[in-house]
Amino acid sequence: MFVRTAQVELKAIQEIAADILVIGGGAAGLRAAIAARKCDLSVILMSESPAGFRNNTAISKAALAAVGFGKEPGDSPETHFKDTVAGGRLINDRRLVSAFAPAVKQQIYDLMEFGVNFRQRDGELSVGRASGHSYSRNVSVEANKGVNITRPMRRYAADIGVRFLEGFLATRLLRVGTSIAGVLGINGKGEACVIGARATILAAGGGGRIYRRTNNAVGLTGDGFALAYNAGAALRDMEFVQFYPTAWGKGGGKMCMYEWLLPAGAVIRNSHGVDILKIHGIDNAASVTRDMLSRVIMQEDTGGRGVEGSVIIDFSAVPEDNIRRLYRSGLIKWESSQRQLLVAPTVHFFMGGIVINEHAESGVDGLYAAGEVCGGLHGANRLGGNALSETLVFGNIAGMRAAAAVTGKKPIPVPQGEVNTEVDRLKKLASGSRQGSLDDIEQALRQTMWDSVGVIRDRPELEDALGKIMTLRGQLAEIPISDYQQLPRAVKLDNMLTVSEMVCRAAMMRTESRGAHFRSDYPAEDDGHWLKIIKISCQNGEMVLKTVTANGKING
Repeated sequence: MFVRTAQVELKAIQEIAADILVIGGGAAGLRAAIAARKCDLSVILMSESPAGFRNNTAISKAALAAVGFGKEPGDSPETHFKDTVAGGRLINDRRLVSAFAPAVKQQIYDLMEFGVNFRQRDGELSVGRASGHSYSRNVSVEANKGVNITRPMRRYAADIGVRFLEGFLATRLLRVGTSIAGVLGINGKGEACVIGARATILAAGGGGRIYRRTNNAVGLTGDGFALAYNAGAALRDMEFVQFYPTAWGKGGGKMCMYEWLLPAGAVIRNSHGVDILKIHGIDNAASVTRDMLSRVIMQEDTGGRGVEGSVIIDFSAVPEDNIRRLYRSGLIKWESSQRQLLVAPTVHFFMGGIVINEHAESGVDGLYAAGEVCGGLHGANRLGGNALSETLVFGNIAGMRAAAAVTGKKPIPVPQGEVNTEVDRLKKLASGSRQGSLDDIEQALRQTMWDSVGVIRDRPELEDALGKIMTLRGQLAEIPISDYQQLPRAVKLDNMLTVSEMVCRAAMMRTESRGAHFRSDYPAEDDGHWLKIIKISCQNGEMVLKTVTANGKING
């Protein structure tokens, strides 16, 4: 079977079968694969990059919020629940939070079983406190490196028999009736494969790379969002994108940990050398949330008080011992002799994603999801440490529930009609006849999202962004694909356009400011009208948005 394009064709499609298919090689995918494999089922983990590497878990600071390890009396899963809902500005899916908070502690012990080593002090886990948490409950892995989570997990998964299919991009979930029966994937060598599975778990991460400034891993372009959307699953909360306020380096790729530096005496200054927290009436540095600080920094810059699009973090007053300790622990990445740094917000995390229930079920038969690709747990904003904890809790749930669901279930034959439909789509995507550049379209999209759908939003900018997104989609359809490596890139760019449209339309629809979503034309939080979520689905090829109130009533 071939895909003929203007200049390239896909080679014959290889067919593979497994009981459980996991798409994504970060912590959520690895945890799901381990859980399913422990149920004595055949498991394939498919990932675009090497499993355990080049994903957001691997490049994270490896902090996890978990009740049960701190010494402060009074902490409990119930308090963690309350903190998470308060941080999410009351629109979290409480079923997810209820399943999450009491389950994290066991996942820490499971990580230890997988070979993960945690930072310790006096023979016990070292515990810290992050903004928004009522108690110290954040534990972290040695050297604060996420790869020290994913590398042992990958090794453990391989040892128990999980098979890895790496270097393949999933392009379409294959359906038989209302059920998912597997996936078609391609790589940059012209090779394609169809994996048939009795259950599929999406754990493909978020979409931070649709923005010009982001500290997300390369490849995080919202592919899981697009896969689920095109397969009939609903998404929610796509307007809520978390910006980390103090990033530095090319494209905002490196984090300057203000949560550690401000309480230790660091000051954030504008171009006039003035403390910007004082200007904006913020007296307690320890209480500064990411969304609040991101807005303050952007307001200083747009008000003409920035420095090359940034502000200055000055930590000359931070004691040398503190600087050395943070440097050794991996929480800062510059030489201790440097006392000032230019910083600005960067895209860090997607609160929105696939609608799931507490069993990690997506509402589409045979399709489960876990990790950043899901929405609902965090609501309008995420507390520090909850992201990695989420990947483990719901990765485990997804693996176990998928395994239970397929027990005794007969395999579903791979639907050839679905394969042919996807082949035709790839052919159409690659068959443009005009000159153009995928790079140019991608850079224009990322710039548009940063300029008009960023930290501070308003309706004219959002409308302008939506128009540009539609124009770029038309341009993509006209570009011919000239080599094997370009076809996966074109698929990912198509996904980026879909996800960007979701974010833009949801941000336009929510006429208030809540959590990480700030509208300068609607600057107040409006509980009277907006204690509700926005669901997005594909209906007859059209993107449809509906609001859902707390009682589940859907409004047009």
